[in-house]
Amino acid sequence: MKVRPQAIFSFVFLIFFIVFAYMAKDWRLQARLYPWVIGIPMVILALVQLILDLKGVERKQQDAAPVDFQFAQITVEPAVAKRRAITMFSWFVGFFFGIWLLGFSITIPLMVFTYLKIQSNEKWLLSLTLTAIAWGFFHALFVKLLTLPFPEGMIFAWLGWT
Repeated sequence: MKVRPQAIFSFVFLIFFIVFAYMAKDWRLQARLYPWVIGIPMVILALVQLILDLKGVERKQQDAAPVDFQFAQITVEPAVAKRRAITMFSWFVGFFFGIWLLGFSITIPLMVFTYLKIQSNEKWLLSLTLTAIAWGFFHALFVKLLTLPFPEGMIFAWLGWT
């Protein structure tokens, strides 16, 4: 059994989701519901993907998702594809760090606005309107309707504002 880069990538995601689900074990039921509903199925899926990667199972090229990082396609230059992939993953990493530092309530509208304004280069009115709609939907669904208590970001804990 040869360890390929795909298997290492799947292993990293498996560890991430195990930690993601494990960290919520001491939370109240309402608070841990979201990480467990997302985390436990993702642990299972990541484990299946890791097994497939270790066995060397390859998918067919026509089954590839549109966001796959592929240099084999001639439609996009490799440098452009690499830059796009790095940009996409940078937004993901920024979103996760934003949640950790600022919490969900601040990061959701901040990321929606910055993505629309910076990455998509949308107009101010559209960016602000869609940000307000996203925050309103998030607040109405998760805070008011489901009453999920989201922890504050680490910055607030460090400053003693929690």
